[in-house]
Formats: sequence, C-alpha cells, structure tokens
Amino acid sequence: MTKASAKITAVLFIALVLALGLLSFRPLLGYEANTDLSPVNGELARSLEDHYDDQFPAKDLGTNLWAAINYTLFSEGRKGVVVGQDEWLFSDEEIYPASREGDVPDRNLKRVQQVADYLLAEGIPLVVLVVPAKARIYSEKLGSTRPEEVMVSLYDTFLRSLTAAGIPAPDVRPAMEQAQRSGESVFLRTDTHWSPSGADLFAERAAGYIRDRFNGLSWDEQSFSTSIGEPMPHRGDLLNYIPVDPAFTDFGPAPDELIPRTTRVNRGGQADAGALFGDDATSAVLVGTSYSANPLWDFAGALRKHLGRDLINVAEEGDGPIVPMIDYLNSSDFRDQPPQLVIWEFPERYLAQPLESEQAQAWFRQAENLLAATADSRSETNP
Repeated sequence: MTKASAKITAVLFIALVLALGLLSFRPLLGYEANTDLSPVNGELARSLEDHYDDQFPAKDLGTNLWAAINYTLFSEGRKGVVVGQDEWLFSDEEIYPASREGDVPDRNLKRVQQVADYLLAEGIPLVVLVVPAKARIYSEKLGSTRPEEVMVSLYDTFLRSLTAAGIPAPDVRPAMEQAQRSGESVFLRTDTHWSPSGADLFAERAAGYIRDRFNGLSWDEQSFSTSIGEPMPHRGDLLNYIPVDPAFTDFGPAPDELIPRTTRVNRGGQADAGALFGDDATSAVLVGTSYSANPLWDFAGALRKHLGRDLINVAEEGDGPIVPMIDYLNSSDFRDQPPQLVIWEFPERYLAQPLESEQAQAWFRQAENLLAATADSRSETNP
C-alpha cells in the first residue's frame, strides 16, 4: 500500500469510526428496562447487552462497508483471497506457499509415493489426477500479482515426480488452457473450483488416459446421460473474503453464472432420474477433495460417463486430498472390498501445504515401517 493510499485509508477509517460511534447510540433510544430486573446481580446489565446486540445495526454494516472500501478503492480483500482483473478472484494458496519450510512439497511427494507403493503391494494400481491451479490457467487475470517461484514450478514438479516414480498421471493442463483461450469458462470467477464444463473437460481427458493405460479393465459397461440445468447465480467461496453482503453487495464482485449439470446412469435406454449409481458392485474408487465431492461441479458423474462404468466416490470436502485417502485406506470398505483401481484427484496447490492431521501422519509412519519390512522379507527370500 502506498503512502497516499495509506492516508486515504486512515481518513476513511476515522470517518467510519465516527459514523459508527453515532450509530451505536441509536439502539439505546426506546429501550425500556423490565422493572423486575435487578441491577445488583447483573440482570439489568445483561438485558441491556442483549437488547444492544439485537438492535445495533453497525455490526454487519461496519464489516460490509470496510470490505466495500477495500475492494472498490484498493482491489483488496481479507487474507485468503487475491483480487485479480475483471472481478476475478484467486485463493492465495495458489500464489504463496502455506509454509516457508522448503521441503514441504518433497515430503508430500514422498507421501504420494508411499500411498502408491502401499496400494501396489495390495495389487491395486493408482492413477493421480493433478488438477492445475486456477491461477495457472487464468494467469492473465492475476494482473500485477505473480505467484512465488515454488508455486510457478509446482505443477511440472508434481508431474515429473509422478512420472519418475512410475505413477500414472495424465497432463490435462494443455486441454484446459486451450479451452480457456477459446472462451470456455473452465474455472469459476469467484470460486476456487472449476466450472461444471471445466470439470467435464477434465473428466473426459482423464478418462481417455485411464482407459488407454488400464485397458485390461472393462469399460463401457454402462451408459450415462448428462442433463444441463438453467443458469443460476453462484456466489463462490472466495466471496467470503470480500464480505460486502448484504449492505454493499453492489460494491463487490458480481456472482458467477453457474450452469448446473447432473449425470445419471441410463436404464433401458432412458436416464434414470432417481439413480446416481448403478446396482452392480463397482471396482473403481474416486478419492479426492471438494473438486470431486461437491455435486455442483458434477465431476464424479462426468468421470463415470466418460469411463462408461460406475465408480465409488469417497472424496471429502475441507480436508485436502491426503486425509480423504488415508480415511479410505483405513476404512472397512477398503479392507472388505478392495478395488481394482484407485483414482486420486489432487489439486496441485496442496502439494505445498503441510499435512496437519496426526492420524494421517501416523498412517504414513506405519506404512513406511510395513513397506520396509516387506522389502526386507523379499530380499531374504530372493538373495
């Protein structure tokens, strides 16, 4: 922030404080205390406090007004969002690493390798679907903001590591970049996530790779139909960092226009409106984040359609990609019904985020010991 903008901010802040100070006395006008309330034990004070909290209009007003000032004058939001051009918003997790510890990506790459090795020891192949960052696909919308170097190289680092480890992983970035250049909205403007059409494009390219790589599995066992709904306004998750709503909604970014999609399995030549899953036991499992878990994007449905078979979706919202994977590997579903294939949807930015789950960390320690013991056993058997 420049000195000039800092002065403007200070003046606006003083004016805001004075205005809110005057407003703060309004709730006290007309207050009538209950004569049965005692001022001695605090009942009267609590009654006055409750009345004030219910009536004071400046609680939300101040938040909304200050957010409108920051966004309108300085193109800024709260920590967590980066404001780009043309009302495009980006998660700061795509711009800056979550930790200054430089070995975080390497540790997470090792964890991906451990999961792949663990599954392979069970005879189960893994394919990793690396989701490119929105800031990568729409870099021209970042304006003067530039991601830090570790974030710039993250996607290529991820794919190179997977290739070197022999872990199948399609590179869908070129297709998404081409679609974006052609005018297709593959990510939402005010949301971290992809659009339904972007999810469908990613699913189509990923499914083609999976079908070619794992041609020993049976595909096209089922057919699916996708219905496209009417456009509707969508206030993306990144608008939470620009809280202008409801008092100053017009001073913030406009909502996205989301065109919802719903994919269902066909039965007897017709799409079954009541079923999202087939009746037959599935042998493919999708693990991932809100990119897969949230039905708004219809990614799991699109992947089923392009694979031509059902799959079980165990993706979870709010925990990144690693915790849902460990939850699944620890589950009775995995132990009792091991799949033929595990598909792991993994947004690239999470490679630069520390793993905070103690349960997940414990699983990796146990897996490392187990894999080491298995390797020792094999070397003794085959000297």
